[in-house]
Amino acid sequence: MSQEQIAIADMQCWIFRKAQRKWQKTPQECARLFRQFDILGYIRDCYDILHMSSYDRALQDVEELLHRSGVQV
Repeated sequence: MSQEQIAIADMQCWIFRKAQRKWQKTPQECARLFRQFDILGYIRDCYDILHMSSYDRALQDVEELLHRSGVQV
């Protein structure tokens, strides 16, 4: 695994955990949302931009993506 792949995986894990706490969802509920809307793919594809801000800001971007898809978290 390259350093960038490790950094992306780290961000994906942190955002998942932050989402789980903020949204008060079980790991299974959160994983279902992340799978359904390919949030891990979004984080991977947008990593170059997302990593320039905080994990909290990256989670806000994820929430905006979900809201645009009609999901209220």
